[in-house]
Amino acid sequence: MLENHRLKVLMEVQQQMLLSNFDLKLFMQTICDRMCLLTDADGSTIEMLADDEMVYAAVSGTLQPHLGIRIKKNGSLSGLCVTEKEILYSPDTQQDDRVDKAATMKVGARSMVCVPLFDSSTAVGVLKVISGRSDAFSDRDIETLQLLSLALGSELGKQINYDDKIRILNDYEQLLIQLRAEIEKRKELEIELIQLTERDILTGLLNRRGFSTRIQGWMNRASCQEGSFGVFYLDLNKFKQCNDTYGHEVGDLVLVEFAKRIKQAVRETDLLARVGGDEFLVAAWLQNGYDDLVQVAKRLIGQLESPMLIKELQLPMTTSVGCTLWVEGMKELDLIRVADQAMYLAKTNGTNRVAIKDELVV
Repeated sequence: MLENHRLKVLMEVQQQMLLSNFDLKLFMQTICDRMCLLTDADGSTIEMLADDEMVYAAVSGTLQPHLGIRIKKNGSLSGLCVTEKEILYSPDTQQDDRVDKAATMKVGARSMVCVPLFDSSTAVGVLKVISGRSDAFSDRDIETLQLLSLALGSELGKQINYDDKIRILNDYEQLLIQLRAEIEKRKELEIELIQLTERDILTGLLNRRGFSTRIQGWMNRASCQEGSFGVFYLDLNKFKQCNDTYGHEVGDLVLVEFAKRIKQAVRETDLLARVGGDEFLVAAWLQNGYDDLVQVAKRLIGQLESPMLIKELQLPMTTSVGCTLWVEGMKELDLIRVADQAMYLAKTNGTNRVAIKDELVV
C-alpha cells in the first residue's frame, strides 16, 4: 500500500540522519530526494533565508537545474511562508496573487506547498514541493512534509551535540509511531467503508454490489470444476399492501424478519443479498444439481409457513421463488435475468410457488 511505502521511506530518512552524522548538506539533499518519493511532486527544494532573498540550497526532481538560484523574499510564497510561520498551499499558482508568477512559470510550478523550517522559534527557510499540475497535493502530502521539516528543522543552521541529536531522533520516532497507528486506523476505516458500500443497511445482507463482487468468484470456482451452484430470486407477495396498511416501520421490520428466515434456510457459506425493495437473491452450492435446487427452494418457501409476529401483529406473508442452475458460459446478468423471470412465473401462479427457468415446480 502507499501508506506502507511512505512509512518505509520516512524510516530511511531517520536512518540517513544517523549515517550522515548530521552532515547538513548531505542530510538536506536526502530530505529533498525523499520529498519527491513521498508526495506527488515533480520537484522539491529546501530554500534558506539569506537577508531578503530565498536561496535554493538543495534541489531534486525537475528543480535540479535551479540549485543556488535566489528569489526575492517579498512577493514569493516561500517568503510569505517564512514571514507568517505557517504552511502555505497554492493549488493553482497562476490564479494566486501570493506567488511570483514569473518565477513559478520559469520552474514549472503550477501548484506548490511551502512548509516553514525553524531554528528554535525563528523561521529560517522552507521545504517546498512543486508540480506541473494544478491541485496536485493532498492533506497527506502536507502532513508528510511536516514530518520531514521536523527531522531537519530542529537546531537548523548550527552543529548539534550528541544529546540534542538523540532528543530529535526520539521525538521523530514518536512521530513515526503515531504515523503507524494512523495507518492502521485508516486500514480499519477502509474495511468499514467497504462494508458500508457492499451491505444493505436495513437487513445487514449483501447489497447488489456485494453480491456481484462475490458471485464472480463463484463462477470462477465452478469453471474449475469445483462444484455447481444455483441462484434463487425471491420477493415478498403483497408487500406493498402491507406497507400501505401498516406503515413503513412495520414494512421494514417485515423485511428484516424475512432476511432472518432466509438465513435459516441456507448455509453460512451461501450468499444472501437484498437487491431491491422486497427482492432478495440467494446463491447456494449444490451437490446434486437440479434435485438440490428444488430442495433449497422448498426450504426457502417453508420459512414463511408461519405468520410473522411484528409489533403484536400476525402477518401471514408469502414469497415467490425463481431459480436456475449456473452452467458454463453464463454470466452474472444471465443468471439473475433467468432467475428473475422464473420468479415472475411463480408469482403469477399463486403464493409460495417455485419455478425453475420456465417450468413451474411447486
